[in-house]
Amino acid sequence: MAVTDGLRRRLRDVSPATSDRLDESGFLVTGAAAGLFGWGGTQLLAWLDPPHSAVAATALWAVLMLAFSAVTVLHAPEAVRFSDAMFVWGTVNGTAMALTVAALAGLVPERLGFWGAWAAASALGYVGTGVLFVRAGATARGRGYLAVGIVAVAVLALGAVAFGRVAPVVFLVLAAVHAVPLVLDAETSLSPAARGGTLALVVAGLVGAGVVV
Repeated sequence: MAVTDGLRRRLRDVSPATSDRLDESGFLVTGAAAGLFGWGGTQLLAWLDPPHSAVAATALWAVLMLAFSAVTVLHAPEAVRFSDAMFVWGTVNGTAMALTVAALAGLVPERLGFWGAWAAASALGYVGTGVLFVRAGATARGRGYLAVGIVAVAVLALGAVAFGRVAPVVFLVLAAVHAVPLVLDAETSLSPAARGGTLALVVAGLVGAGVVV
């Protein structure tokens, strides 16, 4: 997009050349692993509820985001690391982290900062990525991201109206929303509908477990 071209040029000027150690599939799987580790760790902290668990979870995510940003700049394919899709994800995740810090400071409700902001970031990120791919001519791939984006929007809506019912597993739900679409994109050739359906089934299973618990 023209609006990001200037920023892209500046970033390329000041950044080292990528090592190209990761191809696009490896990059996506790395992102999925970061999400599983981050949300899994967050869920564990929520279950154990040690002192300052919210601070610990925020610190965990700050480290993961910095590490993944470094991996992106240093090792991701050139076509990926400063792409419009990465700008979308940087914007939504950066906003979510800012809201999390605001929640720690008592400036916004905890549910918004610790969960709602991240569910919204996933929904916006996938929908934005899908639109970008469709516009670039990668129609099937773009529709796949739009399909999982719709599921992410449904997760956000579910959290808004029935958070208490799924509270025991809310961060595992975010782990699924984070990781499953990336793995499906990296490792499968499933249709857009199948990608959305797979994520929906995984989320439904986790929600069902949360209701039972």
